[in-house]
Amino acid sequence: MVNFSPTLKKILSNLTWLSVDRVVRLFGAVVVNAMLVRYLGPEKNGIYSFALAFVGMFAPLATLGLDAIVIRDIIRVPERKNEILGSAFGLRLTGALSAFIFAVIGIYLTRPDDRLTQLLVLLSASATIFQAFDVIDYWFQSQVLSKYTVYARNIAFILLNAAKIIFIFANAELYIFVLLSSLEFLVAACGLVVVYQQNGFSVLQWRFRFDFATSLLTNSWPIIISDLAVFAQIRIDQVMIGQFLSNTDVGYYAAAQKVSEPLNFIPMIIMSSVFPVIVKTKEWSEEEYNNRMTNLYRLMFIICMLICIPLAVFSSQIVHILYGKAFAFSGTLLSLLIWSRFYTFFGTARSIFISTENLFKHALICSVSGIIVSVTANYFLLQAVGIYGSIIATHLGFLTTIFIIDGISKRTRVNFKSMILGITTFYKFKIS
Repeated sequence: MVNFSPTLKKILSNLTWLSVDRVVRLFGAVVVNAMLVRYLGPEKNGIYSFALAFVGMFAPLATLGLDAIVIRDIIRVPERKNEILGSAFGLRLTGALSAFIFAVIGIYLTRPDDRLTQLLVLLSASATIFQAFDVIDYWFQSQVLSKYTVYARNIAFILLNAAKIIFIFANAELYIFVLLSSLEFLVAACGLVVVYQQNGFSVLQWRFRFDFATSLLTNSWPIIISDLAVFAQIRIDQVMIGQFLSNTDVGYYAAAQKVSEPLNFIPMIIMSSVFPVIVKTKEWSEEEYNNRMTNLYRLMFIICMLICIPLAVFSSQIVHILYGKAFAFSGTLLSLLIWSRFYTFFGTARSIFISTENLFKHALICSVSGIIVSVTANYFLLQAVGIYGSIIATHLGFLTTIFIIDGISKRTRVNFKSMILGITTFYKFKIS
């Protein structure tokens, strides 16, 4: 019988709960989203996806890049958690209101005559305000106790997705489904408050401290700009396709992305579980810290290949089953888009190194460089080779963000070597 250490047991338990959460969400993403995409058809799905992508570009203003910093600070000074959480909540609420305002103003300037898209953006952007309560999740992550956030978020997810199915059969208007997505965040926020109180705490104990908030922003401002660049890099393809090509093209492209994007949960749950352990490893052994980072990259590479290869091979069949003949072109796009998950896996693991080493300004340089490459490539390639140009631009942008700049900079060359070792020596992965 294998004996696991208490720390490893806690990590495995946390990983299990996060896996349950993501499996439930994966089911919703596959089943409910497939029903919704079929119901909407390529053109309406394009309008729907364009609106969500447009709001998504402003999402970092609502999160302010605080998650890793707040978790790190709670681990280091747990006795100040109420001041840390209270300050983070105040900042996130302010950021959410800013994201809402910028998204609404932006869509009115970009599409002044498109009333439907304006309404969808307005409804979708309102969800960012409710996400301020995600700071509660920071506390549970710092304690490796994510099962409580799984309770809260999955109840909201199940209820609102059940409502979506009902409204699909009721032939509801497009804006109803965006409204339901926003309501999911409201219900989840209420659930987080409840589970936080059930664990003996209260949001009324939080205290906003200007000095704490200033410290958080001082550390996170590069992350905010970096995340803005990254989120823009993730969503700019759909927005630029909508501007240069058509809503129908966005619909095909977004349908393919909706198959691959749910896979993002895998690197996220791994990171959530190992992040506290790797942070603590840094304190007592630099060598072991680097070894664990390399081992993490090996794991990310192995899982990525195990998932992406079969999805690329059977992409046409998968799209046909999910969306039907109307979205046949999305199968071809999926076989190419699925490989962008490689950057998600490595980028997520890399964020641990960036946070632990406090290299947020470097991350800013990487992200801004990536979005410049991505936007420039999209601009020229979309007009030259159509929708395939956006896929090429995506790869060029993320190669710049995650690998190229790290290889050039002296401060991150050790991490670049770890990433390359993770790829070339994946067979040396070991559980430790």
